[in-house]
Amino acid sequence: MRLLVVELRRLLARKVVLLTVLGAVAVAVVSLVGVANQARQLEAARAGADTEYQRMVDDNERMQEECRLAEADERRRSGDASVDFGCDDFQVPTIEEFFGQLPSMSEQLQFLLQGASYPLMFLALAIGSTAVAAEFAHRTMATWLTFVPRRTPVFVSKVVAPALAAAPVVLTGLVLLLVGTPLVYAVFGLDRSVPDGWGEPVWMSLRILLLGLAAAALGAGAAFLVRHTGVVLGLVIGWMFIVEGILGSSFAWVARLGLVRNVAAFVENGTSWSTFVDCNRAEGCREVVQTLSFAHGATVLGVVVLGVVLLAAWARFRRADIS
Repeated sequence: MRLLVVELRRLLARKVVLLTVLGAVAVAVVSLVGVANQARQLEAARAGADTEYQRMVDDNERMQEECRLAEADERRRSGDASVDFGCDDFQVPTIEEFFGQLPSMSEQLQFLLQGASYPLMFLALAIGSTAVAAEFAHRTMATWLTFVPRRTPVFVSKVVAPALAAAPVVLTGLVLLLVGTPLVYAVFGLDRSVPDGWGEPVWMSLRILLLGLAAAALGAGAAFLVRHTGVVLGLVIGWMFIVEGILGSSFAWVARLGLVRNVAAFVENGTSWSTFVDCNRAEGCREVVQTLSFAHGATVLGVVVLGVVLLAAWARFRRADIS
């Protein structure tokens, strides 16, 4: 416990925690600004003050008028009163269709929390990776071990401390979203009722917080393996692009074992998505709905973070030469 307290104090004194807190603030603010802009556009369009939408309405009325004149001319010329140019088919999309319909506040909260979970996890990962990688980069790990020669307690303290330090970072983003979304809805006079209660947004926030702690521990463990923050972040980005993006979109079993889908299953308390197979058939592709349960997501993430990365990092740290 003494090692953990000391390590946590050292970590909190570094600028990386403050920078990641600012990053979490930016994530929440960008999300809330997006909601506010959409609400503002809807409000302006309903008041006839949105020039782009009003131009579309005016152009649609002009085209309908020109169409009806041409239709009337053709009826007079041909003597056929049944001539129909389909002038009424020129329909401008509704305001909600053009700008998008704002969901209920409960749905909006869950949507924003889901979207924020990934950048908040990335910030937590950065805390863990930079905290450990800096020890190797500045050659202070060996000095630390001269005071505490037992490597396992040192390893545990340097993994748990970033996880704890990531908590205020993730909580900052979550609290801003939970408080800011009702404020945005209040400013624009939108319905702030939550018929199903605040249970699901709160539970979703707690699950995201747990993922943030796990991401920080994952970053610390990965830094023990590669000893460089840039390499850790590069591996994560490469994994997301190659495995999750290319292979995950081509093979359903890869997606089912990948991090993105299992994070979604954990955050959303179960998730589903559609894949399309047998696309060479005459009637077109066949849709297959893939589902992942919360238990599946928790198991896969636990195996990746605890069973693979941290165990491998602990094994290497115990045996590797520290210089």
